[in-house]
Amino acid sequence: MTQALTFKPTILWVNGSFSPASFYTTMAENVRSQGYEIVVDALPSFSRAPPEQPATMAEDAAHFHDIAEKLADQGKGIVMVMHSPVQDGAERSRQARGIIRLVYFTCVVPEVGVSLRELLLGDDLPWLTIRDDGFMQQVPEEAAGPTFSDLPKEEGIEWCRKMPLHSVASFEGKLTYPGYKYVWSSWIFCEKDQILIPDFQRSCIELIEKESGKEVDVYSLAVPHCPNISAPMRLANVVVKAVAAA
Repeated sequence: MTQALTFKPTILWVNGSFSPASFYTTMAENVRSQGYEIVVDALPSFSRAPPEQPATMAEDAAHFHDIAEKLADQGKGIVMVMHSPVQDGAERSRQARGIIRLVYFTCVVPEVGVSLRELLLGDDLPWLTIRDDGFMQQVPEEAAGPTFSDLPKEEGIEWCRKMPLHSVASFEGKLTYPGYKYVWSSWIFCEKDQILIPDFQRSCIELIEKESGKEVDVYSLAVPHCPNISAPMRLANVVVKAVAAA
């Protein structure tokens, strides 16, 4: 039997593309130190490598849907926090019980019928190689600048070398369930982001507000795309602030 929701919600974290759970360890520890439970798990789309079959967006969504359902069965309210483009793979999981707020952390928010590949991979990206085996791969020397722009270049390159392969198929699934229409949303706005630039982030916020008819709560940080690496305490503090507002 499902229990009544507890007062303080649990944070269900959806990692960014190419980003293993270890990239969020320090941030998560700081969140836990402020009294919140946070679940950080790996997406199938970057947990596989050849000769395995690349995971689809639907597999990513099913994975997080199952986690959310288990948390709801424990009587927990859930705030889903999504980083970067991979949020699209979480859309279906938002139909799970117990999700009370969505927090977009410098994200891509597509319209129904649109895929991430259409939004992000239409132009030539020098830091990204699309392989013949269905996986994408970062080019560390090129990706370090825009991804970790506040780190010394060599340090940024080392972080990029830790990034796994990512499934192309996970970027090709078209959005069918716009969870942002039905659940209140917040946005962590990264002012110095060179991957999802400020104008793009603003367009996503405007889409959510237009489709939902609800104002998005925005929390700004003067940081680039991955403050989970360069400013984990600042990120943890703003995550807690957004979750507490839920």
